[in-house]
Amino acid sequence: MKNYKTDIFTGMRATSGMSIANLIGVVDPILCIMQDGSLGKPMIFVADLHSLTTEEPNKTQSYVLHVIKDYIAAGLDPEKVDLFVQSQIMDEVSKMTIYLSRLITVAELLRVPTLKEKIKKGNGEATANTLLAFYPVMMAADILLQGSRYVPVGKDQYVHLEVTNDLVKRFNKKYGDVFLAPKPLDSGEGINILSLTGSGKKMSKSEPNGAILLDDDIDVSLKKIKRAKSAFAGDMSEDLKSLKLIADYISTDEQRKEFESILQKHLDGEQVMGEFKDLLVEVLGRFLEEFQEKKVSISDDYVLGVLEKGREKAKANAGEVISEVEIAMGMRFV
Repeated sequence: MKNYKTDIFTGMRATSGMSIANLIGVVDPILCIMQDGSLGKPMIFVADLHSLTTEEPNKTQSYVLHVIKDYIAAGLDPEKVDLFVQSQIMDEVSKMTIYLSRLITVAELLRVPTLKEKIKKGNGEATANTLLAFYPVMMAADILLQGSRYVPVGKDQYVHLEVTNDLVKRFNKKYGDVFLAPKPLDSGEGINILSLTGSGKKMSKSEPNGAILLDDDIDVSLKKIKRAKSAFAGDMSEDLKSLKLIADYISTDEQRKEFESILQKHLDGEQVMGEFKDLLVEVLGRFLEEFQEKKVSISDDYVLGVLEKGREKAKANAGEVISEVEIAMGMRFV
């Protein structure tokens, strides 16, 4: 390739409903990139093939439209980004994954820190499926098929891009300069929202008692806030910091000032956590109502139209890249 084909490339797994933590930690950085616009146009894909490492196919496919609607309701403008689904270009992804797999060893894959962590959660190498072991290579295939210039990465995700760039170097050295190396777009330390139960764990959809799920009945979510672990007067605990992060994200400037005033009283030793939670319940209730109304208004046909437009661009990019790769490797026998 002489030029990059995609300015900014990132993906999202096909999973069930989004939590407020997903919105703050994952979606908001993408929205900031989109709204800034200085680095070009983002391309975002739904990684339904990656989801097969942990989910059954019928589940992953049922989540696809759901995920896109969440992103659009959260503020993603389909006019300002290209959107497609990974399985829409399954042939190209599969081919590229196979070609790149020749350039990395099993031992190297097993040393990828995030993969080691995922295998631990799956109770060890004896039970982890092979697709899970291949996901760093498939991720590299996704990035390279779109000729990506920038890839947003958090501190714990740099290793994925390092794997991709190692594969770029090895391929180019062996077959000629085909790939341009993608560059990291630092998305910071990442924002961790803790479970509302006070367990010290991250907020997770797998533990719904401590999570604000955007599609849940609003009253259920608000009751979770009322029960949420906060802090004793005068103390700024990690649990309270998480509640503040939620409040900051969903509030207007005027509401943020109200929260700041209450928290100052709290730090001065006053018993005001009830007041803080009452305001958070009020603001969150309005936010969730507006989000759910936006999501309901987004039709399946609209989303399918958006994805078809994105598929055409992704397919064209991937086709050109695969052609160059196969010519360089000598895979074309006619």
